[in-house]
Amino acid sequence: MGNENAVKEIGKQIKKILIILALGGALGLALLMLVYAIPTERMIYNARASVELIEDLGVNPQLISGYQATTLDTYTDTWMLRIAFYNGEESLLQKSLNNYNYGYGDGRSNSICESVVAYLNGMEGYQRYSYARYWHGYLVFLKPLLFFFDYGDIMGILKFVQLFLVVFCCVLLERNKLTKCIPAFLAACICVEFHTIGLSMQYSGVFVTALLSSIWILKREDREFQDLSVDFVFLVTGMCTSFLDFLTYPVFTLGIPLTMMLLRRSVFGWKWRLPLSALLDSFYWGLGYGGMWSMKWILCTIFTGENMIADGIHSVLYRSGADVMGKDVSYLEVLWENIRMICKYPYVLAILGVIIYILLNKPHFHKIKKEVLIAWLFVVCIPFLWYAVSKNHSYIHAFMAYRDLGVSVFAGLCFLTQLKKE
Repeated sequence: MGNENAVKEIGKQIKKILIILALGGALGLALLMLVYAIPTERMIYNARASVELIEDLGVNPQLISGYQATTLDTYTDTWMLRIAFYNGEESLLQKSLNNYNYGYGDGRSNSICESVVAYLNGMEGYQRYSYARYWHGYLVFLKPLLFFFDYGDIMGILKFVQLFLVVFCCVLLERNKLTKCIPAFLAACICVEFHTIGLSMQYSGVFVTALLSSIWILKREDREFQDLSVDFVFLVTGMCTSFLDFLTYPVFTLGIPLTMMLLRRSVFGWKWRLPLSALLDSFYWGLGYGGMWSMKWILCTIFTGENMIADGIHSVLYRSGADVMGKDVSYLEVLWENIRMICKYPYVLAILGVIIYILLNKPHFHKIKKEVLIAWLFVVCIPFLWYAVSKNHSYIHAFMAYRDLGVSVFAGLCFLTQLKKE
């Protein structure tokens, strides 16, 4: 009888997951069709007003020379802009699924910034391209913003929104009697170059998703953390990450909220369940992330006639492989390429400063159960596990992918605070 009930419960959970994924795909497509209905004339006008800024910034400039962690991804930002202001005559469904954009076939398409500037300056000879592999869900926000503001204005708005979310997270940590974890959170923000993130649309989707998910967790009632119920917030967070992001530092949206979840659940004394909780939440995040991405491929294959499933699988295999421009890179090479991004004095000092603060605050540690240790070590290791399955991407794009290490910084420092004897 017990086994039958367990099977029924698993069946119910699977049904819920499939329904949420299907609804997520339908909602995502509906939202994209809605914003594609917005006239593009003013978007093109505001994009033209951004040409000087795009030319001044160039391709992926470093805000501080020698600090690769401060690299802006203007290359991808201009991709986003040219997809946002595309003004072809296709149906809303076709635009939403194929994510058309204009470029040039004479080599200019290799330099997206140059290609966008050329188009906005009226250069002839452009061609239509498609970028259907990703959802491009950022368009739900970018298109309305570009209707009213130029690229520089949008940067300013993103900076304000992200600063507000960081402050709000600190306030909620204090309200949940987790004030001792605020320095750890701020150190993680410093290490992921929080002020740089606000200057890049490409980086912002993951950061905002992670903080919104964390805020939702921090605002929940205490009683909601007293059992091991399935947390669909991680399923939805994974889906939102896949919907909004290209492929930047996605497990940041898993690790930061998961650390918040462990902090909340540690209060109730059911230490032995923490590892299971962390594994379940991560599993559901993975289902949301992979499931939502797959939904885009399935919808494209059904409605466009192109085998986007095969294209998507090929892309995943390539980005997870070890081949980088004909050379096989090892896991250790990938790891070092990312770690060295934060091996700079400001980031190291931020981490050491929090460690010293913890030691000086209360120098006495207490023993910790191995179950709790396993749970925290799992969260700390999430970025390292991700690098193992995304070698190509994590090596080539280490200037953005290193931000996954913000999870290790935050979780590791929070773990030290949990060792403190009250």
